Amino acid sequence: MTQKGKWMILLFVDSLLFILALSINIVPLYFLVMLLSFVIYKYGNPVLFKEYDDRKKQKYKEYQVVQEAAKKAIRTGKLLKKKEL
Repeated sequence: MTQKGKWMILLFVDSLLFILALSINIVPLYFLVMLLSFVIYKYGNPVLFKEYDDRKKQKYKEYQVVQEAAKKAIRTGKLLKKKEL
């Protein structure tokens, strides 16, 4: 089984435990769910959502390039000047 599969199963078990904890209202089970969720977030997130995080980082880099170009255009005043005929 792959790493991603292991983390997906653990996430599914955590979700089931969360639903069980809500339905039978056992407080120690709440703490187990919180601990398991923290472990999944800390160590499983890079494995489960690697492709999504990579796409998000790439979009953010593109956004920064556009933002810098816009700042430069505003500073130089080229954006607001009218073209003369």
